[in-house]
Amino acid sequence: MFTYNRDGLELNGKWKFCPDPMQRCRRQKWWKGRPGPDDIFPSWDPEGLWDIQVPGTWKTQFEQLRWYDGHAVYMKDFTLPEVPPDREAFLCFDGIVYSGEIYLNGQLLGRHDWGYSPFQLQATQVLSRQNRLFVLVENVLRPDRVPGEIFDWNNDGGMINPVKLIFVPSVYIRNFRTETVLAGDQAHISVDVELDSRNPSAQEEVVVRVLELGLSGRAVVQAGRTGQVTFTIARSKITLWSPDSPKLYRTEVATRHETIADEIGYREIKTDGGEVVLNGEAIRLYGVCTHAEFPRTGRTATHDGIQEIIKNTRELGANFLRCAHYPYPEVWGRALDRAGILWWQEVPAYWLFNMREPDQTRLACGMLEETIRRDFNRAGLIIWSVSNECCYRNPENPAENNYPYWFKAVEMVRRVDPSRLVTCAEAGNMVATEPTWQPEAGDGFNRPAESIRKWRPMHTDEFYKLFDILAANLYVRQPGEAAEAYGRLVTLFSPYGKPLMVSEFGHVSLLKAQVPPAQVGSPVRHAQMLAEAYAAFAELPQIVGYAPWILADVRSPIQWRWYNQGKAIKRHGLIDENGRRKAAFEAVRQGIAALKRQFTAKSNGTALTDEVMVKALTQVVLTDETTTGRSQPPVAILQGERIIGG
Repeated sequence: MFTYNRDGLELNGKWKFCPDPMQRCRRQKWWKGRPGPDDIFPSWDPEGLWDIQVPGTWKTQFEQLRWYDGHAVYMKDFTLPEVPPDREAFLCFDGIVYSGEIYLNGQLLGRHDWGYSPFQLQATQVLSRQNRLFVLVENVLRPDRVPGEIFDWNNDGGMINPVKLIFVPSVYIRNFRTETVLAGDQAHISVDVELDSRNPSAQEEVVVRVLELGLSGRAVVQAGRTGQVTFTIARSKITLWSPDSPKLYRTEVATRHETIADEIGYREIKTDGGEVVLNGEAIRLYGVCTHAEFPRTGRTATHDGIQEIIKNTRELGANFLRCAHYPYPEVWGRALDRAGILWWQEVPAYWLFNMREPDQTRLACGMLEETIRRDFNRAGLIIWSVSNECCYRNPENPAENNYPYWFKAVEMVRRVDPSRLVTCAEAGNMVATEPTWQPEAGDGFNRPAESIRKWRPMHTDEFYKLFDILAANLYVRQPGEAAEAYGRLVTLFSPYGKPLMVSEFGHVSLLKAQVPPAQVGSPVRHAQMLAEAYAAFAELPQIVGYAPWILADVRSPIQWRWYNQGKAIKRHGLIDENGRRKAAFEAVRQGIAALKRQFTAKSNGTALTDEVMVKALTQVVLTDETTTGRSQPPVAILQGERIIGG
């Protein structure tokens, strides 16, 4: 449902809260009423609860709940100046973790079985001037959930994203989706508008306007159905959205009862053989992975936190973010649209060999579809990912694999949002050599170099035909292995004729670690391995996307090596958890710059030969990063050699 800037009441701010590990609230039905002054039961009153900020997670607001996974209770009283007549009211959540039960004025509004994604509940019949809202949240780790009981980020529980109450007419615009298709010197724009009402026979004339472009069209739409308005405009008359020109147009959709509007960038994304094509031009995705994690608020996004991620992304020279491993809040996509950054969004089907189970599939597809319908019109969002390293038990027996999930998820994405690319981070999974691999076995660092030569495509051809981009998470164990590893990846997957992307690669380091350069955890080793990866990519033009893991160190309660410092901090970041850049940041910055120089030279047809060699230095020269935490250029990570043709 489209909720942006609709009339209503923000419900963010101070709420009442308590952890409820024994589910006393549910057993005593606290939402039914508070105890009298002389009563002992039920065991609560507003004065006895804690104060908590929403949006937010209890794990960053209460030190004693830093590692608490379980049940919790949120409560808020709010007053409406008036309950608008002849309007429908919806309570809108932009995402909680994990599941929730919502009670308003003593009545159950609904339940939500999965986390992260947005959902709305109709509240018209139970709303009054004085209101009491209970939200029962739990984030219990369970193997039958998505994600399951083990994953590599912190399980921040709570109402992590904004919540609000909105009012719409009795016949209202539920949502709309735009799509741009280019043909020659023209751009064709279609706008699909969903109308809804309790009265299924209701219909309205819908008007779509892009005033800056002089576009206006109308269609009659029946409740419960979708109508379409189309425009054709000369490409010379419209500025298509791109990282270099992130132009947004105010787009209005109106009936006689209401007008909703969004700032939309019009662009076309598709593939052509092994290329990703934006607005008719092949592009490379010079990227980096990120989590939605912020220093003081955890999984809850802040304006300053998003801007800091955008700033660091730009300073890397990147044009792309792989946003791992779950749906992000609505504000995120709008910020990236304005910044001109391409991104992928995914569902946390992560390290799960049982995604083929019907209920697992239901959870993941439900989460993904809700997110898709919210983010229909985000120009920078170009890729949906349906899984990450969802290994299977037996590559020789499809009945034991996750194919039922992948086929259903991809079909759903293409049906709901045919305008974007679909992928999964599965192509380079270590299961190719270890059929019985499970998360407990460790990550790619445990793969010996000699196993590289044994890799083979681990899925059937039908699997690879499903996806627009073949993305591989591919780590090497030690320096000197990158060229062979990524070369083998290209050899294996180029025959499928799809764009290839390395969706994760990298290493670990602790800022200021005083250890030998060759030791795991050393800033020198981290930078060197990234440098060697980019050197390999420079010789492999078939790879068109690069996303090192990860922009910043993040909390992960499964990480307890010496370089994690007893803090459960995952140390793959180019930046540490306090925002200080490692030598790895400069390695990636120079690596991206080197790739851009090489591929720009080739595309321009300059006097260079077909080979532009970019090699990693055998010794990485660092500044004072290991002593001060500052990574100051120049850091000699990559060196280019040009061979002049004659």
